[in-house]
Amino acid sequence: MALFLQPPSGSQYVRHRPERGLLYRTVETYWPVFLRERERVGKGLPHFIRDEFDQFLCCGIPEFGFVRTYCRQCRKSGIVAFSCKKRGFCPSCCSRRMNDTAAHIVDHVVPEVPLRQWVLSFPYGLRFQMAHSPELTNQVLRAFIQTVASFQRKRAKQRGIGGAHLGSITFIQRFGSALNLNVHFHSLVTDGVFRRLGDGEFKFVRLPEPSQDELLEVVNKIQTKVQRLSCRLGFNEEDQLGFDEESLGDLAAISIAHKAGFGDRLGRKLKRYGVHGIERYPESRDPYSVNIEGFSLNARVWIAGRDRMKVEKLIRYMSRGPIATERLSQSYPNLLLYRMKTPWRDGTTHVSFSPLDFIARLVALIPPPKMNLIRYHGVFAPNFKGRQLIVPKGQKAKAKTPEGDRQTHEEIRRERMRWSDMLKRTFKIDVTVCPRCKGRVEQI
Repeated sequence: MALFLQPPSGSQYVRHRPERGLLYRTVETYWPVFLRERERVGKGLPHFIRDEFDQFLCCGIPEFGFVRTYCRQCRKSGIVAFSCKKRGFCPSCCSRRMNDTAAHIVDHVVPEVPLRQWVLSFPYGLRFQMAHSPELTNQVLRAFIQTVASFQRKRAKQRGIGGAHLGSITFIQRFGSALNLNVHFHSLVTDGVFRRLGDGEFKFVRLPEPSQDELLEVVNKIQTKVQRLSCRLGFNEEDQLGFDEESLGDLAAISIAHKAGFGDRLGRKLKRYGVHGIERYPESRDPYSVNIEGFSLNARVWIAGRDRMKVEKLIRYMSRGPIATERLSQSYPNLLLYRMKTPWRDGTTHVSFSPLDFIARLVALIPPPKMNLIRYHGVFAPNFKGRQLIVPKGQKAKAKTPEGDRQTHEEIRRERMRWSDMLKRTFKIDVTVCPRCKGRVEQI
């Protein structure tokens, strides 16, 4: 079902009306124009791209399907339009997935232990290769997680802790702050290790925060591993990945490079606006951030696991969608502005797009089909022996679980949170209670 992105005034549910928004109106008007332009230059688009846009234009629109709600006490009725359930750029469905994911991880995956966010981004050439190569993305992620895990286990061993395990959850993001294609990883990692005791239980041991020298060592190892696997898989900086006639390569390239692909600015950098001045926005001196030849690693964000509200907020940030509709505006009839959440170091606060360039950005952000964008590793992986003794659900139920039993994939497979439950949890709105008479609202 379609979901609004902001809580309505008061505590009453207000139906989401996407057709009134600038994003919907832009896609509705210029998506057919974009398709004709691609056909003119002899470059088609894969079916999954076309389907993403077609379904977006149906999302939240009652004429394409809805369910009816009814209060038998006062006979008040309402409708809730169906959603597209896509994961590329639809703000409503991305918000739904974000809140659902965060609630599940907090309630059923991450225990009350300290956590640290590790963010890894890559050079432009590697971003391009990873954008449409799930195999390369998987290999790079494996190298990243293995390096961080090895680093933490080594530090644990130096403190006399053997057989240490850690857990991590990685969100593969494809977007940058200017809606540019930027494949990078946000990993939520236990800020310490789990040690198995003699009775089979696990004890968590926190480790000191990493120093900048240690982060440099980690990112250097990641860079070395990634360069080796790129050579082994046959990729290099100049590879164009052999895109076929349904090419996304040109759209990926202009998006990564912040360039225009249409109109008077074809091949030139997108126009930026803001207060420029390097003295006002100096280069970061963050001791938790390091960069080696475009491999950038940041491990600054730390959070106490007992503060579940902050943990859930961080996970929502890591699993968010690419577009914040409140930052999208129209300057002229044929010019869209997108505001940065925080100014860039050069003072840039906004970037402008022609409508066709904006559509091209959206196309580049859509992930390949069947590519899992959330990965669980270590003690959070489904097949980790003893997982049920670590995750919150297991901690509450372990007294009822025979020692040594192992959960199957079916037992830990989660169900999607009900739409009404998510609204109540996220926005404190109970759509099962009639706002007029406080009677019970049912779906009919």
